[in-house]
Amino acid sequence: MIISEDVKKVLEGSAFLSIVTVDSNGTPHPIIVGKGEVSDDKVVFGIYKMEETRKNLETNSSAWVVGATKDGGPKGYRLAGTATTQDKQLIFTAASVEALI
Repeated sequence: MIISEDVKKVLEGSAFLSIVTVDSNGTPHPIIVGKGEVSDDKVVFGIYKMEETRKNLETNSSAWVVGATKDGGPKGYRLAGTATTQDKQLIFTAASVEALI
């Protein structure tokens, strides 16, 4: 599994998570999203608007999720992977995890 219990705890304990997509010109588009639900190696977000994010994912499924918390001491992670949208959800699938703090 890519997302360990410690990474899951940090992601679910973060007040906000960030997701970054890339447009067709290679320009990153970072946004702050609310909570994400972690299941196996996926993080599922509810979609509220996210027009640019959804447009970017139509041409490039690469995405990154960043989460951090101060609970139990500062910890943060950057997850790289792919994302898709389905109905009213954005589904991110992690391929790698990197500790930031």
